[in-house]
Amino acid sequence: MAASDWDWRLAADPQNVAWDCAACSIAWCMRSVGYMYTEEQVIAGLGPSRISPTYGLLDASGAGLVEYLAEVGISAENNGNATWDNLVAAAGYQPMAAGGRGWYHWTAVRMGGICAGIGDVGAIALMNPADGYMNVSQVLYRADFDRLGPFSAVWLTGW
Repeated sequence: MAASDWDWRLAADPQNVAWDCAACSIAWCMRSVGYMYTEEQVIAGLGPSRISPTYGLLDASGAGLVEYLAEVGISAENNGNATWDNLVAAAGYQPMAAGGRGWYHWTAVRMGGICAGIGDVGAIALMNPADGYMNVSQVLYRADFDRLGPFSAVWLTGW
C-alpha cells in the first residue's frame, strides 16, 4: 500500500476519556479509510472482554483490536513485539496504531521517513490522542520508543 491509499493527514482526534487511547487510535485509523466510527462505537464493539475503564485495552499485543477490525470488515495484523525498525518500515504505508507497555498508551501512526522518501530520520509522525502524555506530542522519537517500550503494533491490511 501507499500513503495515497488512505488519509494520513486526517485531523487529530483527542481521546474522550483517560483509558480509551487504543479505541480512539483505531477509530481514527478506521476513519482514515472511510469507516466513520467514533471511539465510543469502537469501545462498544470491543466490549468488556477486550477493553475496560479500569485497565484500558486488555491485551497489550493488539490481538483484540485485530479481532474487532475483522468483525467490521477490515483486515489487520498485529505484532506484539514491534521493533523501531518495524514501525519505521511500515509508518505511512497504511493506517497503523502502536502501543508502548512502558507508556501505557496507544497512538495512531501517520507517517515515517521511509514512506516520505527521506529514510529513517529517527522519528515518526503520530496522531497521538493524548498530546503531551509522558512528554510525547505528535512525534515519536527513537529515544521515546526505547524509553516507553516494549511496543506492539496493529496495521490495517485491507478495507
